[in-house]
Amino acid sequence: MMKYIIILLTLGITPFLLSQERPSGNKEVSDEVKRPERKAFPKHWGPPPRLQTRDIRPLPGGFGMGSGTLAAWIEKNLKVDKEKDRKPPPKVKPRPKPQPILPRLEIPEETQKAIKLYKELQGVLKKDFESRVKALGHKATKEEMRQLTNNFHKENVDKIQDVKDLGRNINEEMKKLRVARPKRPEPAPEVKAKLAQVRLVKNSLDVARKSLHEELKGKSKEDREALINAFKESQKEKHADLKAAHKALAKEVRDRVQTKDRRE
Repeated sequence: MMKYIIILLTLGITPFLLSQERPSGNKEVSDEVKRPERKAFPKHWGPPPRLQTRDIRPLPGGFGMGSGTLAAWIEKNLKVDKEKDRKPPPKVKPRPKPQPILPRLEIPEETQKAIKLYKELQGVLKKDFESRVKALGHKATKEEMRQLTNNFHKENVDKIQDVKDLGRNINEEMKKLRVARPKRPEPAPEVKAKLAQVRLVKNSLDVARKSLHEELKGKSKEDREALINAFKESQKEKHADLKAAHKALAKEVRDRVQTKDRRE
């Protein structure tokens, strides 16, 4: 040992180099090695499967490494998203032109006065009749009520007639003020024919249902179930006809071009 020290001193190597500790293989690393964060899965995929295999493989879609179970789950969701992107966008149906908002009626002052008088006369007659009914009492018979009503009409026949005449005149004046509404367009003859077919089948089913309800009255639970099952079986063809008629009507309407306020 002394030989080596003397040789080192003669070569000019200081002994303190020998005192330096060599790095130990068991030395703990202070800074933890951080794994790169995995790309987040899309929210609409939901949570990944909880039970997974223990194998490790590259995940599709650039999601790093994971199990075969996770890889299959990612592959399935990627395929679903791809199929969704291939679907053509839904066709936007043209909306019919909205009906114009009619202007508010401007009622002349004379007509307004007539309306006010009409309400006042009606109120007087109503108050008089209600007071007579109250005086008669809640235990009055039908005959007494009939007699009271007849007497009231006889005593106020002129007033009642005046109210009717005034109301009739007001209606006539209001009709003159009303703006003519645009006539609703009639459907095409082909659409009318399809609509008539739908109504015909539907009416037939309604009649059958009404007959069934009559038969079910007073029946036991078992008999009711048997009748209902028999009804469903016997009406299958009519239900199919109704469905076909609805489908034909919808197709006829869709095939027509929207122009202004109707389909041509």
